[in-house]
Amino acid sequence: MKKTLILALILMMALTVGVGYAAAEEPERKIIWWVYGDAPIDTRLVMEKANAYSRERIGVEAELIFKTNEQFNADMSTDTYYDMTFTCDWCNSFAANAFDERFYDLTDLVPAAAPALYECIDLRYWEIAGSIGGRIYAVPTMKDMASEQYFRFDKDRYEAIGFTIPETMEFRDLEPMLKAYKENYDDVYPLMLGKGGLTGMTNSSQWIAGSYLCSPYALAGTERENTIIPFWEDSELMERYRLLHRWYTLGYINPDAATIDSIGPEIRAGVRSGSAWKGYYSGYSSWAGINVEGSRYAGPNMSVATMRGAMNAVNAAASEEQAVACLKYLELLNTDREFRDILRFGVEGVHFNYVTNELGIRVAERTEQGLSNWSMDGFVTGSVRNASCTSDSYYDWDEIYEGYRDARVSTLGAFTFNRGDVEAECAACGAVMGKYTSGLLTGTLDIDAVLPEIQRELQIAGIEAVQAEAQRQLDAYLETQE
Repeated sequence: MKKTLILALILMMALTVGVGYAAAEEPERKIIWWVYGDAPIDTRLVMEKANAYSRERIGVEAELIFKTNEQFNADMSTDTYYDMTFTCDWCNSFAANAFDERFYDLTDLVPAAAPALYECIDLRYWEIAGSIGGRIYAVPTMKDMASEQYFRFDKDRYEAIGFTIPETMEFRDLEPMLKAYKENYDDVYPLMLGKGGLTGMTNSSQWIAGSYLCSPYALAGTERENTIIPFWEDSELMERYRLLHRWYTLGYINPDAATIDSIGPEIRAGVRSGSAWKGYYSGYSSWAGINVEGSRYAGPNMSVATMRGAMNAVNAAASEEQAVACLKYLELLNTDREFRDILRFGVEGVHFNYVTNELGIRVAERTEQGLSNWSMDGFVTGSVRNASCTSDSYYDWDEIYEGYRDARVSTLGAFTFNRGDVEAECAACGAVMGKYTSGLLTGTLDIDAVLPEIQRELQIAGIEAVQAEAQRQLDAYLETQE
């Protein structure tokens, strides 16, 4: 019965919108789309262009509403209406909302209503990233699907003191570079950090619960590969915590790191960090025009968490007609580069222009207005893989995805921990870690000195109950995969 209704809806949309790209003066459907971040100044201007394009081709328009993580949480909890929403592992929690049945079950609808969308996304991303319990509740955003962590160096300054930035390095290899920077430059600390520390530094593990229970990638292929452990048993992470504290005591890290939110782009820091991919820093400049060179110190690591870096879900309260409209809109975004570039870069001739780079490839070159009035992370408005690259940073997505063949892959598959039965204990453990996280991420705290106290407080908070329940669920999940 449900499939018959779905097919009827698709036929109805084909008749009203047009099987091809028939023009439509008024949209057949308008969707409310919640996206991540702060609204750019030219949102209205860009969406007028985007809506004219999507209205002509599929009869659907979108109203973008930008939200912070706090706003997502508040509006989801009060059941404020939307049709489609940004969701991921780190904002507007996909797992929590799917478990709470807030997201539409798209399992049957996607291949029927948007077959081109279903086919252009690899099956493993549907099955691992977009699914809970074998059912699809979100459309994966095709971007970097593995965790790769980079040090971002002030290229000119390091080359001036005799360093050549390597393509890859170990975390510990940073120390002599910090030492040399401190000896040669005294206007800024070598490693300037805010309380969040180095971007992605803790991605040595797939995190199961907060920042206290994990499954390290390094355990894949060992007898402990499917074991959930407390963070202090992750040897890679512990080494990084110890090195950070050493660098802090040596004066390589700013003393106020644990108390400030972030380091602004106006500060010329010798080293920063970022999550990136091969080719990202080619020709890259940042920090008021300073040349940047990246060196990968971790990754690629792949897990359900890295694949859930950005997705879009449909409201469970939406009608099937609205759900189909959302999927057709995402289908257009994933298969039509011109449309994707509008939402990625803005209005051609206003926010960007197409130019040919030195490789003879058409890329997007942002204008001053584009940089100031329509600038955001690429994943916010859709897949990055099918958008044009920028003139200052060209990379080959096929090569990047090919590189994932060498990734360290979590053995936990699509497992997602349901905290429902231990919610109170999870909250208590999270509160404990909240007291120490900034100090550990910035090296301000000595992990070996504070670890006994952290362990004692976590035990009181109920970490053993959370660990036991998570392991029980994982074991049950793995049995279904045999």
